[in-house]
Amino acid sequence: MRLTVLILAGLIASSSSSEAGIVKKFHVSPSGSDAAAGSWWHPFATFERAQEAVKQFKETIPAADIERIEVLFHGGTYELKQPIVILPAHGGTASYPVIYRARSGKAPVFTGGHRITGWTVNKDGSWSVNLPEVKDGKWDFAQLFVNDSRRFRPRLPKQGYFMTTNDFENTAAGINGFMFKDNDLNPSWANLPDIEFHVLHVWSASRMRAASIDADKNIVKFPKTRAFNASWANFKNRRYWAENVKEAFGTPGEWYLDKPTGTLSYIPLPGETPDKTRVEAPRLTYLLIFQGFENQPLVNTSIEGLVFKQSQWVTPPDGNFTPQGEMNIPAAVEFVCTRDVTIRRCAFTQLGGYTMAFGPGAHSNTVDHCLMTDLGAGGIKIGPPYVGYRKTEAPRDVLTSKAPDGLGKTTSAITISNCRITGGGRIHPAAHGVWIGHSSYNKILNNEISDLYYTAVSIGWVWGYAEPSRTHHNEVAFNHMHHIGQGVLSDMGGVYTLGLSPGTTVHDNLIHDVHAHDYGGWGLYTDEGSSYIRMANNLVYRVKTGGFHQHYGRENIIENNIFVNSRKDQLQRTRDEDHISFFFRHNVIYWDNDGTLFGSNWKSGVRGMKDGKPTQHYELSSNIYWHVSGKQDIFPGKKTLAQWQSETGQDPASLVMDPLFENPSADNFRFKSSSPVTKIGLKPFDVYSAGPKDPKQLPEFKASPVPTMYEIKVP
Repeated sequence: MRLTVLILAGLIASSSSSEAGIVKKFHVSPSGSDAAAGSWWHPFATFERAQEAVKQFKETIPAADIERIEVLFHGGTYELKQPIVILPAHGGTASYPVIYRARSGKAPVFTGGHRITGWTVNKDGSWSVNLPEVKDGKWDFAQLFVNDSRRFRPRLPKQGYFMTTNDFENTAAGINGFMFKDNDLNPSWANLPDIEFHVLHVWSASRMRAASIDADKNIVKFPKTRAFNASWANFKNRRYWAENVKEAFGTPGEWYLDKPTGTLSYIPLPGETPDKTRVEAPRLTYLLIFQGFENQPLVNTSIEGLVFKQSQWVTPPDGNFTPQGEMNIPAAVEFVCTRDVTIRRCAFTQLGGYTMAFGPGAHSNTVDHCLMTDLGAGGIKIGPPYVGYRKTEAPRDVLTSKAPDGLGKTTSAITISNCRITGGGRIHPAAHGVWIGHSSYNKILNNEISDLYYTAVSIGWVWGYAEPSRTHHNEVAFNHMHHIGQGVLSDMGGVYTLGLSPGTTVHDNLIHDVHAHDYGGWGLYTDEGSSYIRMANNLVYRVKTGGFHQHYGRENIIENNIFVNSRKDQLQRTRDEDHISFFFRHNVIYWDNDGTLFGSNWKSGVRGMKDGKPTQHYELSSNIYWHVSGKQDIFPGKKTLAQWQSETGQDPASLVMDPLFENPSADNFRFKSSSPVTKIGLKPFDVYSAGPKDPKQLPEFKASPVPTMYEIKVP
């Protein structure tokens, strides 16, 4: 073994060397200097300077002599003036990695926000400060964080919601506004263009601005036609509130930004004083961008142990709406043309949009043991359509013309594992925990996803049977998904799927407490065209509308699951089609409430053949059904199992029998040793360890409880 100290032009930093090669280390500290050497004693000050040092070192030393390059960030806060952009020159190679990681001790925090100081305490107890950048139109923000807690702008009504009455001018091009009830809104409100109307539809939401308010006709007219006029996205009898109303300002914890004057006002909570209160507002939409090129991807690069916080999102002048999943909302972290890039043990918080987006050319990347909390939208977007991305197409490195055909236009093989995604949808309630679009071979494993207002994991982006499938062989397994929906939106699932998805499996997940505002709080939800998916070894309990629901699809396999205590129906099926919709076998269905066993449409269940085709369009077999009352007439038409079997041929080898859970009143649905489940071929499984493996490896980051503006209604 030999020890070497390398001295580069204008750069002195420690290196060690062994038979495996040189291990190069650069140090960065908030108290450092970019004119320094980047050593432990003389660290750099910024991420950008360390990147340049990595680039210089790579250009100076032969790749064969390098084992790895590390950039170690000392604890403290790094205020970003612009997003961090990691290019191939700053990343690893096929032969060695580049690792950007936290040095042991206090966490390094990279913030897209700016601390606001210089407060004046007014006679009424409120605080105010003048922000010239706001007055000059150089800075706008819609989020404020006080001592790391999200605070909200004044709204009306103060609690709950107003109700719209109807659309205003619903045309083929879209909708031009909405109608409201008498005296709810006032055209004389100050700064009318800055007021936002946050409207909850069925499974989507609109944030609209007003060109005008007509108090005589009760009309809010939008600045521009809001595209899309479907009934489920209209403004007839919808819940909404008016946000950023200056005249409503007055409750402790509220803030108001008067853009024409540049004055920020805040009403402190009891005990808060300007000298002991940290007030921050975000400046940046993007915080971290992994930017490769179609012909030169970023490879073999890791980020470890860092904290990223405060990204911005401001409602556009014409408002914002997207039909599903808040897909046009950007992410704080974006991947473009990346291979084998890893984010591990990082925390992301106080964001205006999604946390991460895997865009064009992102393949074989991993996010592991990360915390994502206090999110304006959701956790992670994977694959096209690339809406809401900074880069919707993978660029080419102009230094080289040749590019691998097609790889820069697809996304695949992303692994999200052992993460905690919680406290999302605070601005965009229809956002997902994890969304997979036209992307395949992804793995969503051992995550905890909770406290959202829409679906936890969504797979697919085709409504119907269009071929070829662009979403296949995805795996969702060993995840703990809970407290989803919470009465805010409707038509959601713990796991939600769309379109043809051969090879996709959803297994060994723990899903509970999924509650919709109206209909559609399901555990497992195979929506339009979902086909060739296997769902097995999942425990689903305490949901609103059904443990399992299939809208329509083909030949899905639902087996070896446990469904407990859905409030309405235990199982639902909607559209009858001329093929086998699903095979439902070796499952346990158990409930103790007034809900029914089968809900919606169970036509075409009689087994047989006609014209060479099966007459049954679904197949049930070898299941256990049990209502705790012991009643037997639980099948459609108040039939017993024997009658149901005789009339339809369905459920051969099924039983109506207590499955003998250990302690169902305490949510312990393990089977007693005397359980009859082996009689139906169910193989016992235990999902109570679902969620992150070794949760102690998650970032040591104490996130504040995430407040909300929504009315949470959970039974």
